[in-house]
Amino acid sequence: MTDRAVTDRPATERAAGREALGGPVVRAALLLAAGAFVALLDTTVVGVALESFARRFDAGLAQVQWVATAYLLAMSAVIPATGWAARRFGAVACWTASLAVFLLGSVLCGLAWSLGSLVAFRAVQGLGAGMLFPLMRILVVQVAGPARMGRTMALIAVPVLVAPVAGPVVGGALVQGHSWRWVFLLNVPVCLAVAVLSPLLMRNRRDDAPGRLDLAGLVTVSGGLTAAVLGFVRLGGGRPVGDLRVLGPLLAAAVLLTAHGLLSRRRRERALLDFGLFRDRAFAASSAVSLLNSFGLYGAVVLVPLFFQQAGGRGPLTAGLVMVAQGAGAGAAVLLVGRVIDARSNPRALVLAGLALVAAGLAVFARADAAEPGGLLLAALFAQGVGLALAASPVMVTLYHSLPPAAAPAATTLNAVAQQLGAAAGTAVVALVLQHASPGGAGTVAAFRPAFAVALGFVLLTAVPAAFLPARRKS
Repeated sequence: MTDRAVTDRPATERAAGREALGGPVVRAALLLAAGAFVALLDTTVVGVALESFARRFDAGLAQVQWVATAYLLAMSAVIPATGWAARRFGAVACWTASLAVFLLGSVLCGLAWSLGSLVAFRAVQGLGAGMLFPLMRILVVQVAGPARMGRTMALIAVPVLVAPVAGPVVGGALVQGHSWRWVFLLNVPVCLAVAVLSPLLMRNRRDDAPGRLDLAGLVTVSGGLTAAVLGFVRLGGGRPVGDLRVLGPLLAAAVLLTAHGLLSRRRRERALLDFGLFRDRAFAASSAVSLLNSFGLYGAVVLVPLFFQQAGGRGPLTAGLVMVAQGAGAGAAVLLVGRVIDARSNPRALVLAGLALVAAGLAVFARADAAEPGGLLLAALFAQGVGLALAASPVMVTLYHSLPPAAAPAATTLNAVAQQLGAAAGTAVVALVLQHASPGGAGTVAAFRPAFAVALGFVLLTAVPAAFLPARRKS
């Protein structure tokens, strides 16, 4: 342990105040942001390279789609175990191990010799990436303390908001200017640096009594979450709702998740997911906002680039560059938002204002007459970026408002499971609406209007639980 390590926060930090972040907290936040950025980038950057994979391996688009699907399924499989693993081995140890697995997967993907090997190595990548996002939030709770959590959450929110925007740009540039292999090899230096520095700059904290792993709970919830994501991916890929390849996984997910709920009621203390957390108002309201916001956010992330490509005839790189306007809005607002969160006790106004801006931006797209990246659409994207920044960080901070620090791993894991379900379902629903839009099919501006309207509806619905977000209790 070095003298730069993040130390346990003193008792005085429990008092609400405006404490400086300090070098150790900033360094830890930057490490967490960098690690999460490359993992989240890989969820979007690969979409641009699918055609290159198809040409290289002489495969159809349906086969190549498994390069993206394998990553999502592997992520879903490991997310539910995050809380227990963080308590048993320590969040820093799990973070470093996850980075190492992700790094290994990236190297292997860059060396892939066939489509089958690429799909398998993407699954390895996903196994590493799945725990990174919830672990990032668990570590923020540990290193920042309540008085600095808003600003620290804002720092780590940057990759979450920017990576979906940067993915198409980075992917398009690499595929057009270099080889598709660099889509994966680009991760290597960043992951290596973060994996080496993380144990030096953050203290590993283990629970003295983590309990035994609930294997039955892990099988049911991981299997259920993975099956649900597979069903939604297939639904979003164009298969009809009644197709057995859609219904089968979704029905299996319903059975497995119901079984997990019944097991959790019987096991209580040993349960992998602690549903008792929903008795806490702050956690329940924040989780509902996160779930519904994932529907609208990920649906819009898919829709906007497609809008400019299919309805506007733009290339992937150009469509990605247009999304920079949203990233600029998020970047401009997110750090200021962190200061406001720490200074004010009530997040409700910030979140509602953010949702209003996102809704306004989506409303512009829902009423657009042309897919030209002109001033109005760019302004709408910028407003969406600002709105996402206003809404995201306060919700994440509120999640932990009235929970003891020891509950952070369980709370984060349960919330991450809900977000993964919301993201998969939201993407599938807007894609399904787009496929069935009329008149004119998916290549027209008119076809995109109902899909944007659905995403807008999810955002407006999110305002209902957001109105119940409680103020932070100060002691």
